[in-house]
Amino acid sequence: MDCLKEFFTLNRSINNKLSGVCKLCGNHYSDKSGSTGNFHKHLKRKHFIQYQSVKYPDIVLTEEKLIENEEELKDHVIKINRCILTELIVKCNLPPTIVERIGFRNFLKTVSPKWKPTSARYFTRTLLPKLLQDSQEKIKQTLDTVNNLSITVDVWTDRRGRSFIGVTGHFIDENYLPRAILLDFLRLRRSHTGENIRHVTEEILKKWRIEQKVFRIITDNAASMVKAYKFGLDGSDVAVNRLQYNKLQQDDDILAEYMDNTNFDCSADLQMVEWSDDEKVLDELAQNNSRRLSCFAHSLQLAVRDGLREAAYLSKSLWKCIQIAKKSDKSSKITNLLEDVGMTIKKSNMTRWSSEYLLMKSIINLDRKTIEEITDIIDDDELKFSNHDFHVLREAVDILGPYAEITVRVQTEKIATISLVVPSIVHLIDHLKNIRTCISLLTKTCERLEQSINERFAGIVKRFDQKDICSNDPFSDPIYFICAVLDPEFKFYWLRQLRLKVQVESEIKQSIIQMVLNECEKDRKHLGFSIDAKECSSSVTINHASEFTSRRLFHYEDDDEGSSNDTKLTLQSALNPIHEISVYLNDPIRVGFSTYWRHSNLSHLKYSVKRLFSVQASSAPIERVFSKSGFIMSPRRTAMSEEIFKSLVYLNANQSMI
Repeated sequence: MDCLKEFFTLNRSINNKLSGVCKLCGNHYSDKSGSTGNFHKHLKRKHFIQYQSVKYPDIVLTEEKLIENEEELKDHVIKINRCILTELIVKCNLPPTIVERIGFRNFLKTVSPKWKPTSARYFTRTLLPKLLQDSQEKIKQTLDTVNNLSITVDVWTDRRGRSFIGVTGHFIDENYLPRAILLDFLRLRRSHTGENIRHVTEEILKKWRIEQKVFRIITDNAASMVKAYKFGLDGSDVAVNRLQYNKLQQDDDILAEYMDNTNFDCSADLQMVEWSDDEKVLDELAQNNSRRLSCFAHSLQLAVRDGLREAAYLSKSLWKCIQIAKKSDKSSKITNLLEDVGMTIKKSNMTRWSSEYLLMKSIINLDRKTIEEITDIIDDDELKFSNHDFHVLREAVDILGPYAEITVRVQTEKIATISLVVPSIVHLIDHLKNIRTCISLLTKTCERLEQSINERFAGIVKRFDQKDICSNDPFSDPIYFICAVLDPEFKFYWLRQLRLKVQVESEIKQSIIQMVLNECEKDRKHLGFSIDAKECSSSVTINHASEFTSRRLFHYEDDDEGSSNDTKLTLQSALNPIHEISVYLNDPIRVGFSTYWRHSNLSHLKYSVKRLFSVQASSAPIERVFSKSGFIMSPRRTAMSEEIFKSLVYLNANQSMI
């Protein structure tokens, strides 16, 4: 109190109310409870130096030192608050109100006594918008350095029935690592028509000034999405069909004569398409770059659904599994029984077929005795499993196993996924062909699954059969084959599983290599190279596969293909894309995609690889964002404002940019 008298003229009323006028600035302050907290706060905020000199007369502090200490304290508090927002609220998904809870404040008081308690409103209205702005600035700087990217788009509805549209951008960075950014997460107030979805997408891309950089658009197979991006983002269908495409080049530039049945000369028979005589067509192709691709995982799910509809034997056994899973949640006896044996029963989810596969697998992993004990507890004769049920479930799990594994792989976040599509289809074709001889009850299911692959992935399967590709064939984009070959983990190894004739296999290889060269030609303006086919004199021998043997998914045995003894080409002789692809295909090194291309000197291929591998195999990235959004908008936080919700989702998805 004596300290305050130096700065205030104090008066105490009858009801113990304390009031006073500051002698330094003339402001009037009061405190209803009779305490002096308000007076001390005023002095600390407005007259810190004078206050310190009176309160601590024995400590001699210069004005500069006091200001420095005050600034250090402020910086320390700011860092703590930003850390709370970034690490706890954004990344750990804790509610902003945690900063007002007594337990949290006591913890911070112990860890950092200088931290000042702050309201949740200050975090959401002041710190959160600032963090969002800083993150968006970093994203803008990153996008400015990117030449090509692909996007995934989807629509989601939260617990309150509000619709949001999300767009993620994908590109390959300077270390050849896949990068993903949530470009925007917006409220979609209008109806979910193709026109509205497309308009919102265009606005998002214009906001970031990347509308000319978008290479491919990946969505699910919803009618509104197909309609929205049917003609890319330019609104005009300028796709060149296969017959028009063939007219633009000479026959000897695409299909070469083969020297023998065991090898072919890549550089002698294949050359770059000469586009320079028709710049108009080249420009049209460039404008059509932003074409839509279907989500591979979603299409694969539809293919599985086609097969399951034909599984007459499986339907009743699967129904029993679903009922047991539902009833096991409601019975403590079943829960205790499963805990004793250390097993669980997975639950079925209507939106994901793989949940049914995992459910069936969890049932057959239980021994027969445990299943009987569970059905006895449920006491329902219709749910008792017979030998026939177990037989059907085992066959179903064996058939669907590779589908489930592929579904997981193509939705992986940290690897390039577009190159997995063709090897996956090859593996499934081979798998269905082999397993058909080992099953007795689900043969029709196998037949329907094989038929569904031929229909839903016609653009890929027709190339295996060397049939004409229609413009409306699903998965007809050559990018799937190009990326499979340009991934050092695959190259042409996957082609062995088809067990084709030597001549057919060679023709397919040549056709795919020509696709790669055509993509390199599209990038020639950026790199400033030109190809003279007459200079291509080096030859490359590629040996053909040995007899087929059963193998794991994406596991290929080493053979003579790619042996460094088969070619005398070196990196120094790789002067153009034709030489570079020869060096690449004969390189014996088998490493991951990012490691290989990061250390490669094949400059022309590297430029195309950056563009092509920006494409995602599925729309899983944006679905992953929606999954996180569901955790942020938990049942206990449905009152959260729209702006705070969008900001938290955006920052949580872009943690690397905070």
